[in-house]
Amino acid sequence: MPLNEFKQGDRVKIKSLECGQNLRKRLMELGLFDGSEIEIVKNDNFGPLIIKIFESKIALGRGEAQKIYAQKI
Repeated sequence: MPLNEFKQGDRVKIKSLECGQNLRKRLMELGLFDGSEIEIVKNDNFGPLIIKIFESKIALGRGEAQKIYAQKI
């Protein structure tokens, strides 16, 4: 399921990044890659999606979040 479909407070594990090479590189530099565990901090179904990975919070555009597939843990 795409990342933008999860709810606030959900903890998820990234399964795949379905995007181009440039976005994949950027996401991997932020620590987002297959197997990463993250928490959804904010998802209001509009505006950016805010996630927490390690001790950092990251804002992702809805289009970016739609290309990251994950499963709830």
